[in-house]
Amino acid sequence: MKQTIKEYIMMILGCILFSLSITAILIPSNIGVGGATGIATSLNKLFGIKVGLCTILINIPLFIFGYKLLGKKFSIRTGFIVFLSSFMIDYLNTYNFKPFDDTLLASIFCGILFGAGVALIFMGGGSTGGLDISAKIINNKIPSLPLSNILLIEDILVYLLVAYVFGINSVLYAFILSFARTKIMDLIQEGVSSTKQCIIICEKDAELVDAIRIRLQRGVTLLEAKGGYSNTNKKFIYLVIQKNQLGLLKSIIREIEPSAFTTVSPVTDIVGKYRQEDYT
Repeated sequence: MKQTIKEYIMMILGCILFSLSITAILIPSNIGVGGATGIATSLNKLFGIKVGLCTILINIPLFIFGYKLLGKKFSIRTGFIVFLSSFMIDYLNTYNFKPFDDTLLASIFCGILFGAGVALIFMGGGSTGGLDISAKIINNKIPSLPLSNILLIEDILVYLLVAYVFGINSVLYAFILSFARTKIMDLIQEGVSSTKQCIIICEKDAELVDAIRIRLQRGVTLLEAKGGYSNTNKKFIYLVIQKNQLGLLKSIIREIEPSAFTTVSPVTDIVGKYRQEDYT
């Protein structure tokens, strides 16, 4: 229950940032964007349809046809995100935000807010819906057509619509927004989780394992290893730690076996038990 509450808090915060990026920067500055949001803002410009309402109308048929592909939990969370963000976009739009004087600056900051919001939504286990769902539906019907190609075709069609409605400059600024959004999403998803996997090839395995268990409160996996050059038997220690524990781990290795061969790399996701308390 605590984990679920935490995830929904992240998704709600993500919705706030995502909605603000659209209403406070994207719409007033006439900046283009891909996906369902790009279609919604274009239709808003052409026909005056509310952006949030249009987003819901785009997503409803996608959810109907793609429910089985998405799964119950993901569908519920994504539906929650779509309806909440759509409501917030239309509500915040009533404040009539003024456009930025510098469109380039607006594109960068919009990308930062947009990316931060979407990253939090993803970390909460949801998504903003849209054309990703339609791409999965098409790929399911036509497996020979790669998902990446479908997404590319969808993006091209949306950007053609954006260019027609807002002008070619809007599309160029959209590329800047997209770049900033992607970088911020990567930074938040890698930085907040900040989990590292460590491999230690050593001889004093018993001392290292005890120190890691007591001082880091982490479990380890121990395997047999053999040096290819030295032809000596060694131990292979594998463990997962938080980024802020890396300094202490290095200190432990320096104290016990400075010559131990150690590698550290980021972890994008974890399923299962990796902390000592998970086993108690």
